[in-house]
Amino acid sequence: MARRMASRQNRSRRRTSLPTLYARAVVCVMCNITEAELRFWESEELVQPAAFVRRGGAEIALYDDAALRRARLITTLADELEVNLPGISIILNLLERFPA
Repeated sequence: MARRMASRQNRSRRRTSLPTLYARAVVCVMCNITEAELRFWESEELVQPAAFVRRGGAEIALYDDAALRRARLITTLADELEVNLPGISIILNLLERFPA
């Protein structure tokens, strides 16, 4: 009984250690943005995919929780605070330099 319980705990611990990755479409829905906006932010190096996978000859971008938080922050800065793209870039760089 104790051996079985320890085995379950080890399995659940292993599962939680894997990072959660999201497809581009999922990030767009969660942040209420278009795929074109997300691709543009990638081209401006504001958001970066955590990984890429190949499916049927196509390369699919996957984003982690940090990229999701960053995309939400960009959305908030742009939509609610009306910060322009250069301002967003400066704010993000400052946040990276001086983490809270």
